[in-house]
Amino acid sequence: MTNNIHQAESDGTRGKLSILVVEDNAINLRLITAALTRAGHSVDMAMDGAAALEKFKQNPYDAILMDIMMPVMDGISATIEIRKVEVLRNPDNPKRVKIVAITANAFEDDRSKFFEAGMDYYMNKPIEIEELHRILNS
Repeated sequence: MTNNIHQAESDGTRGKLSILVVEDNAINLRLITAALTRAGHSVDMAMDGAAALEKFKQNPYDAILMDIMMPVMDGISATIEIRKVEVLRNPDNPKRVKIVAITANAFEDDRSKFFEAGMDYYMNKPIEIEELHRILNS
């Protein structure tokens, strides 16, 4: 029974999402995007936090996968700005997009910074697709 539930999540059948993938490494960006697209999700891409912020201002997303270490604007700064935009859009009841930190550095101090910035989850690189689907469908 557990395998069937896990399979439904891993093949994306629990719901098609609109996802922004923010990653400065082109290979990682393509791999993550391909996996999400195969699962049936709609995927948009940005290669730094500033581009992600601009895309977020223009498009609604169900989730954002946010690399931490990027040029121009890092993932923590971008997340802080995205949370501000959410409040400006609807001060009384801001809709909160799910933001998942993607990082090679997930020490306890780092995780605290991610959550303080407004991230909801974190994943270590390399990304495990099964875990990613579980988080996206939670």
